[in-house]
Amino acid sequence: MPEPAWIEALRELARAHVHVTRERWLARGGALSVHDAIDDILALAAPPELIAKAAAGARDGIAGSPRWQRIADTLDLTERDTEWLALLAACEADARLTRVLGYLSDSSEPAEPSPAAAAAFWDWPPGYQPGPDCALVRWLCATTTGDWRNTSPWTADPAVVAYLCDRDDWATYWPGPPTPDAHGLECLFPDLLSEMADAAAAIADAGIAGCEIELVGAAGSGRRTLLCQLAAALDRTPVIVPADAGMRGLRNARLLGGVAVWVADTPDADVAADAAPGAVTLVARESPAPAAPERVVQLSWRLPAAGRPQRHRLWTARSTRQPPKAISDWQLTPADIQAGAAAAAAGHTVAAAVIRRRLRSGSVTSMTALDCPYDWDDLVVPEHVEASLQRLRNQVLLTRQVLEDWEFGRLCPATAGVTALFAGPSGTGKTMAAQVIARSLELDLYRVDLAEVVNKYIGETEKRLATVFAECERSNVMVLFDEADALFGQRTRVRDAHDRFANIEIDYLLQRLDSFSGIAVLATNRKSDLDAAFLRRLRIIVDFIAPAPAERLRLWQLALPSHTSAGEPITRGLDHPWLARHLELTGAEIKSVALAAAFDARHRGELISTGHVLDASRLELGKRGSLLRAEFLEAVQ
Repeated sequence: MPEPAWIEALRELARAHVHVTRERWLARGGALSVHDAIDDILALAAPPELIAKAAAGARDGIAGSPRWQRIADTLDLTERDTEWLALLAACEADARLTRVLGYLSDSSEPAEPSPAAAAAFWDWPPGYQPGPDCALVRWLCATTTGDWRNTSPWTADPAVVAYLCDRDDWATYWPGPPTPDAHGLECLFPDLLSEMADAAAAIADAGIAGCEIELVGAAGSGRRTLLCQLAAALDRTPVIVPADAGMRGLRNARLLGGVAVWVADTPDADVAADAAPGAVTLVARESPAPAAPERVVQLSWRLPAAGRPQRHRLWTARSTRQPPKAISDWQLTPADIQAGAAAAAAGHTVAAAVIRRRLRSGSVTSMTALDCPYDWDDLVVPEHVEASLQRLRNQVLLTRQVLEDWEFGRLCPATAGVTALFAGPSGTGKTMAAQVIARSLELDLYRVDLAEVVNKYIGETEKRLATVFAECERSNVMVLFDEADALFGQRTRVRDAHDRFANIEIDYLLQRLDSFSGIAVLATNRKSDLDAAFLRRLRIIVDFIAPAPAERLRLWQLALPSHTSAGEPITRGLDHPWLARHLELTGAEIKSVALAAAFDARHRGELISTGHVLDASRLELGKRGSLLRAEFLEAVQ
């Protein structure tokens, strides 16, 4: 790339300075004495005609450069600012010029450009001193590496130097996120786009001040795309700038002739709003920023979540394959859908796994993931209990169709979540039922660890619960509150501060359940201890009961089959109907008895027999203080 003409013009000015200095040296017939140097300093003579002519040529060279004119006009640079930046940029583009500055200062070492050197170089009148408020510093075009003295060295921003040297890739010196294709992507929210464009155009036409438009939404929700589409609707070119770019980002947007689009999700993001009359600044945030006393008009909108039709349009725009079930059922962001569509060639399972992995981006120490190895055939409960569980599953599957397609969302506008209560004695299958439903819905199941959630410090429990609920909504998982009565207990009459704060905790849970958009299951064996207000907020209540003989028979057959899957015998002479009739055990107790009997039989080198089962049953019943009738033991002896 040829050297810009303005650099050659400055080099010509440097030649003139060197020529005059050398001529003076030759006229004296040798090196300057100390007395000669002092006389030169005090001479206060006008610069020779050669230097004045070269300086005029350098100024003409700068004035003839379109990029110099653009940067001066766009950033409101004064004549002195422009000349000072030209010297800095020339020394940055050709470091050999620093040796010339050293030579002119009667030094054999290179000299970094300083305001004092620039004053001598351009023959400025006394008094000009660039400081912290000058345009070059405000726009981060240049800054001092020391303090603000006249002799402190300065450096120019590399991106500005590249811009002035006609480099087309100058903006990549401080790269930001890629700019979405504002014209090639379908607008998901045309009404919102039109509303924002009308407001921005009205303020711009008034010409009173700049306008900052804030769009609030979750990361990956399409905020940048919509803001770029807004810029295009205003006939402006969108320029995505890094969140930490500050005035540098606004400067680059101005030089590119576009509008800055900020992604300010970090707490310390330094958004520089363009306060020029008619200017527009676009900002994407995860939460609204507090109003600032700036010289701009601040407007804010919230980006709605993409509905099912919009999610399907996003998928079909990116993939020709059939969308996975998650596209319809899960509340996904455009970024989630894009990631899944990129993996769609590997099949639905892989695409769903990619989406699920994105949703699990957070980490919550107050929850534990539960495996879901059971299916409906493994769950042995009375018919009415199974019917209630199927009803719960259907309500989750059909939520979107009923609330959105049939518009029943008007009856519960606050939430589309489903919350159920599993109540019944310990060991009757409440946790297993949650595992079965989660597996049938293709959801991960997480159990809330009460020891991690409940905290003795005031307000800390609510904070941890807020994190749990938020992560469950984001990750699209089913959450299980085991022993729910510990959290959702009844409110009490306030007798002291402890009662008051305990009630506040329950009040928070009541409010959060109203707005929870996920799937939650509360399990308890003390239903009467729950606050009545919780029961009203539950979509479905399933009352688990101890298994009857018919259910116990199925449980015994599942727990103690005659052979393994490989055909190896493991039991001998077991009377499953007899065990079901005479041993009143829950499903969990039957599993424990079967496991203990298997270990006893294996230890003795025998197949599992009724004797092994009765011995294990006696120990299991002893856990709850019950005894096995003696005639049962005598019957097998």
